[in-house]
Amino acid sequence: MPQPVIALPLVPAQLADLLLAPAADDNLLLQQLADQLTPRRARRLMAAAHGIAAQRLWADAA
Repeated sequence: MPQPVIALPLVPAQLADLLLAPAADDNLLLQQLADQLTPRRARRLMAAAHGIAAQRLWADAA
């Protein structure tokens, strides 16, 4: 039985929350976003989300 497809958020800050989750799978998120959007838009959105996630990690480390 296939898993239901859940629409991912299209806001980089919300995607960053998903990336920082303990069981996050970056490749799966990118694939789901590419299915939801286009591959190019998905990569751009993930790049922005990675930048936000990195800033949050550095802020937590400081």
